[in-house]
Amino acid sequence: MARGITESDVHTAADELVAAGERPTVDRIRAHLGTGSPNTVTRWLETWWRGLAPRLHAHSAQQAIPELPAPVSRLAQQLWEQAVGIARTDAEQAMAQDRLQLDAQRRDLESREGERQAQLRDAADAADQASQALAAAQQRLADLQRASDLQQEQIRDLSGQRANLEARSARLEADLHAAQQRATQREESLIAERDTQAQHLRALEDRAHSEIDRARQETKDVRSQLTALQRTSEALRHQRDDAQAATAAAQREAGVQRGRADTLEQQLAGLGELPAALQATLAQLQPPKPRPRKASPPPKAQVGSRRRKTSS
Repeated sequence: MARGITESDVHTAADELVAAGERPTVDRIRAHLGTGSPNTVTRWLETWWRGLAPRLHAHSAQQAIPELPAPVSRLAQQLWEQAVGIARTDAEQAMAQDRLQLDAQRRDLESREGERQAQLRDAADAADQASQALAAAQQRLADLQRASDLQQEQIRDLSGQRANLEARSARLEADLHAAQQRATQREESLIAERDTQAQHLRALEDRAHSEIDRARQETKDVRSQLTALQRTSEALRHQRDDAQAATAAAQREAGVQRGRADTLEQQLAGLGELPAALQATLAQLQPPKPRPRKASPPPKAQVGSRRRKTSS
């Protein structure tokens, strides 16, 4: 609201408007002064209207012409009073219009002030809601950040566990490969020893043919032992197959089955002792050296028939 408007300023502006041939109103006085609130201008304009009649009377008294006749003076006085009454009526109508305008402006200002207060309340409510939403968003962001940190920590732990498991799996695969190589070498050794034992048995059989009469029973025993050896070899082959199957199963379950590889290695180590036991058994089965006999050897035909019977 404008400040510094005095009663004298308003009265002077009203006088200047009247002198210019215009009726003084609130808007014209404000426009003439270039400032001033409507309420202040209205208040000082009312005092100007109230003091207008006394000033006019004083002015008329100063301007009275004593030389005029009484009827003319009375007529002039009546005209002046009519003019003053008309001016007062115009002033009162103008003041009434100004009051109506001021009331309309006041109501408009009050309506605007109510709308502004409602907007301020809405803005305050929106600000509170925004503050609450911001606080919730910040809390949510903090929760998400903590969850992200926890997930990153879990990822690092899982990565370390995966690296350890991969290294352990690589070691197990290397151990299994080595165990397979040892099993293959031992299998080859067992086959070679079996072939050697078979050759030795064939040599024993050839020597037994020359003394078929005395060594028939021993030959049967040797054959029985050979059959047992073949069964043992077959059992060894089955054990080898079982060991290979166990090795494959251990390779598929390398993460949790390392103990099976150790067990397989122990089993294969136990199998390595079988050739020595076979040699000991064959040494026991080897017939003693034949003693010289005084009896004449049997005829060739008889020996041949015996050999055929033995081979059959």
